[in-house]
Amino acid sequence: MTSRAKQKDTEADRQLYACLNASPPKSFLMVAGAGSGKTTSLIKGLTEILSKHGKRLKLRRQRVACITYTEVAAQEIWADVGNNPLVHVATIHSFMWELVRSFQSDIKQWVANRIDERLRSLQEAAAGFGPRVQQRTRDKNASDVVRYQQMKGKIDALSSFTYGTGSDYARGVLGHDDIIKMVPQLISERPLMRTLLAQQYPFLFVDESQDTAENVVSALKLVDQDQANRFCLGFFGDPMQRIYPTGIGAIDANPGWENITKPENFRCPTTVLKVANAIRQDGDGLVQTGGRTIDRDGARESVEGSAEIFILPISEHRDEHIKQVRAWMANRAGDPAWLSDDTESGVKLLVIVHRMAATRLGFGDLYAALNDKAPDSFKNGFLDGTAWPVRPFARFVLPLVSAGKLQDEFGIMQVLRDQSPLIKRDSLKGVAVADLLISLRGFTLKLQEMMEPGSGATNEDVLRLINDNKIVELDPRILSYLALREQNHAVANQARPRDDEDDGEEVTKEVAAMEAFLNCPASQFWGYYDYVNESSPFSTQQGIKGAEFERVLVVLDDDEGTHVQFSYEKYLGIKPLSDREESNRREGKETTIERTRRLLYVCCTRALKDLAVVFFTTDVERAKRQVLGLELFPAESIHGEEDLTAE
Repeated sequence: MTSRAKQKDTEADRQLYACLNASPPKSFLMVAGAGSGKTTSLIKGLTEILSKHGKRLKLRRQRVACITYTEVAAQEIWADVGNNPLVHVATIHSFMWELVRSFQSDIKQWVANRIDERLRSLQEAAAGFGPRVQQRTRDKNASDVVRYQQMKGKIDALSSFTYGTGSDYARGVLGHDDIIKMVPQLISERPLMRTLLAQQYPFLFVDESQDTAENVVSALKLVDQDQANRFCLGFFGDPMQRIYPTGIGAIDANPGWENITKPENFRCPTTVLKVANAIRQDGDGLVQTGGRTIDRDGARESVEGSAEIFILPISEHRDEHIKQVRAWMANRAGDPAWLSDDTESGVKLLVIVHRMAATRLGFGDLYAALNDKAPDSFKNGFLDGTAWPVRPFARFVLPLVSAGKLQDEFGIMQVLRDQSPLIKRDSLKGVAVADLLISLRGFTLKLQEMMEPGSGATNEDVLRLINDNKIVELDPRILSYLALREQNHAVANQARPRDDEDDGEEVTKEVAAMEAFLNCPASQFWGYYDYVNESSPFSTQQGIKGAEFERVLVVLDDDEGTHVQFSYEKYLGIKPLSDREESNRREGKETTIERTRRLLYVCCTRALKDLAVVFFTTDVERAKRQVLGLELFPAESIHGEEDLTAE
């Protein structure tokens, strides 16, 4: 058991224990702000269950389940409870699949219905195409119709379905999106599923509950409603830290649930904590207490730290201004690490994926392809490497080539063994293994050559090499675009549509984005890979929830961003809301202001010592007045361009 389980209990922890040890146990919601030790409370809860209910669980062959957001987080939590076999920690996707994998007939029926729904949607879209719809949009629609019709004809012959990262119904593979749609639906429609879930897992914790899909939350709440006397459901999260639009945010408690609030903050110095509370004040109003402390001569002492904001004009001198800010912070704090780009001990720059990071790190074309006028699913999935166009590179090409460059034969084989069907046990029957290994080595060397900067190879070239050699099974959506470009080469040579050519169709955005993506230099993925894997000084503002750094520099720049769901100028009242947003505000619906407030809160609460916020704006003086009026920063911590030149 790790030290987290042994840390001093907070009032929230004591309330949690009371829920777990009630007869019957009581379901609950725990709202825990940034830096509060939410995961510590979760670990304590699991430990309490093992201590008080472990024997009973073992006798009944039951376990406690904990659903979390990433595989890394799942492994960390499981290690924290001593790798105890009574605890099942999994990502939401893998947990859901485990629940349903034995219901193969239900899965087959769901897939058949899904294909029918998709066909109807495509056919209805085609019937509604007006004269402005581009030919390439019509071609893509027709291609998809044929693809789904072919799938439909193959479903009956399948004996079973499996789960992978991307769906391929014709081969019996369901993807992430399918699992999140299908399993909650089956739980909601099948009482037996709810009963089996409660029998197998009488305790179920959901970590990062604010980012959990609404249909998943609804399905689990239905299990709690049906199985209340023998099922304890616990949500751990913070609505103020919901970043992605697919998350539910705040969860309404079922009758009889306990609402637990954990207001402590153990991460941020006092100056940063004041900023965090000021940001949160107009959100849910939770006031966090405490702040980071250090041990000094046997006594706990508060860390004051620093929190400064620099409000600067939008210009072509952004990079220069950021260097000046870092020099100012280094000078003021007497801390030369502010000038370092070392990823471990230097400064962490937080940006909304924009051209500043992409250009510096050498993936500007890749960024533009999957952000400029691209579908929202591409923009959001670009942040963490989950967008389906980038998956083959992030999960196969780059790890394989990296191992090849190091002449790491074991690493090469590990990547191939994990992902290539060619060396699966069933595929090796009757195969000359020596010849196969020679072929795979030749493929790896060719791939290394193509991924070298200046090689001239495009993303399309790399994907065709993989597909032609059948090394890994590519997402059918990628294959459909490769086939479409072969069938109609003119489509590949068309320029991306100008603003006045936009026909309003979502598929047009996808087609244009994929054309640009396939034409990108493949070597740009190296800069992107460094970016999403935290091996550069930059991080996405959306991708650092849960992380913490000594020195944090947050760049606020609407002008370079492409994410229309966030706007710092609207949040600060410098720009007005659109008519639609005003309508949403009057109806009590979420607007850009709420989304941006949450994002700023997450960014500022990463700082363990010093925080610098750089805000590039169209109206510097008004921005200063707004920041002061909202009391986000005190007057002495609000700086302009003149302060930088004076240093």
